[in-house]
Amino acid sequence: MAAKRRTPGAGSVFRDANGVWHFRKDLGKDPATGKRRMVQAKGRTKAEARERFDAKIAELERTGLMPGAKSPYLNDYVERWLEDYRTRVKPTTYRTRAGRLHACCQVIGHVRLTDLTPEHVRRCMRVLGERLAPSTLKDHFVSLKMVLDDAELEELIPVDPCRKVRPPRVEPTPVRILAPDQPKRMIAAVGSMPESRRGPVDMDDSVEVWSLLFELAFTSGMRAGERYALMPYELELRDGVPGIFVQQQIQEYGRPGEAVIPKWLDAEHLYGILWLTTPKTRAATRFVPIPQGLWDRLWARIRRLHVGPRELVFTNQLGHPVREATERHHWLKALEAAGLPQVRIHSARHWMASMTARAGMPEDARISIMGHVSLQMTMHYTHRDAASLGRLMAAAIPDLHDGTDVEIVNV
Repeated sequence: MAAKRRTPGAGSVFRDANGVWHFRKDLGKDPATGKRRMVQAKGRTKAEARERFDAKIAELERTGLMPGAKSPYLNDYVERWLEDYRTRVKPTTYRTRAGRLHACCQVIGHVRLTDLTPEHVRRCMRVLGERLAPSTLKDHFVSLKMVLDDAELEELIPVDPCRKVRPPRVEPTPVRILAPDQPKRMIAAVGSMPESRRGPVDMDDSVEVWSLLFELAFTSGMRAGERYALMPYELELRDGVPGIFVQQQIQEYGRPGEAVIPKWLDAEHLYGILWLTTPKTRAATRFVPIPQGLWDRLWARIRRLHVGPRELVFTNQLGHPVREATERHHWLKALEAAGLPQVRIHSARHWMASMTARAGMPEDARISIMGHVSLQMTMHYTHRDAASLGRLMAAAIPDLHDGTDVEIVNV
């Protein structure tokens, strides 16, 4: 008589040659990956093995990895989703996304996935919208949609309710940048800034640090973390052209032991919460030509301070990496000393993109220097001033006046 086969997914219980009990269950194929899933537990006694097995099954049902009598709460599914997401993104990206999702869960996290409706999503956006800027609110919506899209893919819900909700409206906020001649005034004003009150400071070195960092920001368009991570070996001469081969940045990932660094991410701890890591994207690894004068000033600093090839060009008085908050403080002081508008540091990157467009630089070259992956992103950084638009219009539109004088009468 043929042996009876178990019903698929029924599981099995057995004791091996060493007397260890095993409980095993086939969960079938994962809807998202197509791979078969197996859950198993073992123990010295049958009761111990069953207890561990039941605990695993309960956890799988709670987080939605296994269909159960009840759908998982959004809170539980989000935590499980974040555990996987953390292995695929950089720590800063994870930290931002987790913050967005936890805020959403404070409003609707108590709802089970199958009970979520478009009205739950709308209510979440209304509540969060009372304290968040529109652009930040939209990122919360996008984050929630990412999670529920995956829940739909895993067949935990029939359809993502976010698909039936209009995203929060966002009106672009104009980025203020300095006029073409104003960065020079700002850099010149660095020497006249008030002295720091935080202990003794080498004013000559402080002036040099901030002057060079600000000049780098305007002339190279380098991101803040890329400038802070500058080392002498990145300064290269290519075909006689001085420039910087941008290939690293400094990021705030957290203290060792607390920060979770994915295995695929190349990151070296520097100090405190600061890590030396790869640029933002692959396109961000790029060669950026710089003026000869800036090149000479950078090398003069490197030689004067005996900075090694793989040592930081810019540090604070204690030899630690420059922090963005510190640069922002000096940036605003320099703008104030020069009598200029209080624009953001990142606006220097917009200024550089706008100046290259004004000079007629080809689009492919501008994308390459900015380290972008698309022209659309580079255009986001480009702002045309009235003077350059006037010259372009004057060259494009002929004078249509026939030469007849027109009498202007004041009323």
